[in-house]
Formats: sequence, C-alpha cells, structure tokens
Amino acid sequence: MPTRSLPVASWTPAFVADTVAATLRRVSERGLPPAVKEVASECGVSRATIEEWVARARAVPSAPVPPGLTACHLCANRMILVHLPGGPQVYLCMPACGRAPVPAQALRDAVAQAVLHRAPHLVPPGKTEFAAAYAPGALRRVAVGADHTDLHLTWRSHPCQLVGPRMSMAQRLSYARARADHGDHVRAIQVLHTGLLLTDPTDDICALDLATALAAALLAELTVVHADPSTALPWAGWAHRSLRGLLGGTAPEAHAALRVLALAHRRSGNLADAANCYSDLIRHHSKVEGPRALPTLAAQATLALVLYQDGHCLQARQLLARTAADHHSAHQGHRDGPRLRQELARMRAGCVDQGHGHPAGVEDPPHDLPTALIDRSPSS
Repeated sequence: MPTRSLPVASWTPAFVADTVAATLRRVSERGLPPAVKEVASECGVSRATIEEWVARARAVPSAPVPPGLTACHLCANRMILVHLPGGPQVYLCMPACGRAPVPAQALRDAVAQAVLHRAPHLVPPGKTEFAAAYAPGALRRVAVGADHTDLHLTWRSHPCQLVGPRMSMAQRLSYARARADHGDHVRAIQVLHTGLLLTDPTDDICALDLATALAAALLAELTVVHADPSTALPWAGWAHRSLRGLLGGTAPEAHAALRVLALAHRRSGNLADAANCYSDLIRHHSKVEGPRALPTLAAQATLALVLYQDGHCLQARQLLARTAADHHSAHQGHRDGPRLRQELARMRAGCVDQGHGHPAGVEDPPHDLPTALIDRSPSS
C-alpha cells in the first residue's frame, strides 16, 4: 500500500487547496495517476497523500456540504473540503485566494437552514439533520462571502427531489443497476441523476473514477431508451470520453459507451455523427472478433440503416447486401438472417416508391466496400 507523507508545518489548508487545484488542472490532459505523480514530485508530498486530499475534496457520504455546490464569492473558484490531521474540517477555495477558511460544520448548518426555510418539502421526514445533503435539489450554487453567515444563494427555478443524496457513486451505480434489472427505469434514472446533478457533461474535465464514468454511461443508456435522446447525448459523450481516458480505447466498457453514444446520435437526428460512431465500432469488432463475427455484422447492418436514413441509399443497400451475404455464409440459420433480407427488401421498395431509378446490379458491391464505408472521416 502506498505510504502517506507525515504531516509537516507547511501543510496549511491553503497548501492543500492549491495542491488539489494543481492536480485537477492537469487531469484533463494527462489523466489522474500521471497528474498526481507530477504534483507529488513538485510538492514533495507522497502520491498517496495527494490522492487522499483529492478523494476527500470529492467525497459524498461524509461531506458536510455536497461537493461541487460551494464556491468562493470573492474569487469565484470552487470550494473544497480540507481536513488536516489534528484540525477541524474547513472549506477553502482552490486555488486559495487568501481568504480565511470556512468551518465546515457551520457552513453545513447555514445551508441546511436555508433549504429548510425555502424548500422544506425536498427533505424527507426524519431527515432534517441531513438537510444540507438535499441542497442540490433546491440550489444551483452556494457562494460563500466573508464567512458562513454571508451566503449568496442561486436557487433552482425547478427544484428536484433527490434520491439517496448521501450514497457513494459506487453504491448509487449498484442500486441503479438493480432497479433497471427489475424494470424500474424511472427510479434508476432518478438515482443516477442525483449523483451527477452537479456534474457538467460538457466540461473538459472527465470523470476521475470508474464508478462515476459508468454511472454516466448507464444514465445515458437508460435515458436514450426510456426518456429523451437529446438529454442523453451529452452524458453519452462524457461517459465515452471518461471511460476511454480511464481504461483505454479498447476497453469493453469504452466500446459499450460508444454504442450508447451512437444510438443517442441516431435518435437525436445526428446521422453523420452516428455513422462515424458505428464505423468505429465496426473497426473495433473486426479487429478483435473478426470481419464476419456477429458483433461486426450487427454494427455494419446498423450503419447501413443510418446511411439509408441519411439519404445515402446506394451505399446503404450495397453495405447491407454484403452484410446479409456474409451473415448467411458465416451464420447460416441464425435468426437475424431473415431480418437483414427483409430490411434490404424494404430499402429496395423505398427507392422504387421514391422513383430513384437506380441502375441494375446496384447491390453488387465491390469487394472492399465495407472497408471504404467504415473509413469515413468525421467530415464525410
């Protein structure tokens, strides 16, 4: 287990806040482990200690005020929880702007009082001692002025009920999966949305941990199927970027997120982006499982549907004809064979109905057609 550094006199709340800020600044470019390693070397503090500081700044179950909710009214930077050995928990902006640290328990009580006064219906009966945990349902931002009594509150125009606000992200992910498996998709979406409420999926900084990235991927998957695809799209993109950064581009989790991103693009009407995602999936499956494997052929068939939907009927029919032929040859008797042929017949009928007048033999594709189609560039 990595060794933690022994506390020294130079470890002040401001030093911790500056160290955490320096680490998070580098995460989007290098990832968390390299960022921690660089900052540890520069500051003369062990990596385990910096990891502990960063984790505490982002902790949910034990945080007096939910992470990401508070900001310094003086410098506008986000505030984090700092707890040095032998000292009290305090909140301080990162990087520190020279202000005095804010006692964490006093800030928690002030936020709780504001929520109970303005939106008591958001705090379930018997949970008033945890009222501050429910603050994100009512508040977008808590800007802290000179001290904990000087709060500048930004209230939500449409307050939302939170589900399990004190859960860790790993607990939240497990609970959401269980609810989804039992068909309770609404509850699963609610519990995931609660955990990601203060996360901006358009931000350059991706998830710093696997549980958060997987939670975003599951939220996108459930939302695109059972709710609004346009709402799912930013989460699908953020989840894919996060998982690719955490696990690498060839990880199964990253490719599962890519499938969700492709579906979100397709259902949102972004057909060119959807086609590029499916092309990436074809390349991956072809390399890992082979060009005639069922996942490869399934991605090719879906790409053909997207191309047809986007008005590229010649390319679509050629690709689907080649896919159906390869499927019949490699997986004779498989239940998807008739579906592919039916879809090809539907495309033919559509071209006839619209009077396209394609020449005979249009579905005799050249040998390298699948390669040509999956090598689409983002601008194609």
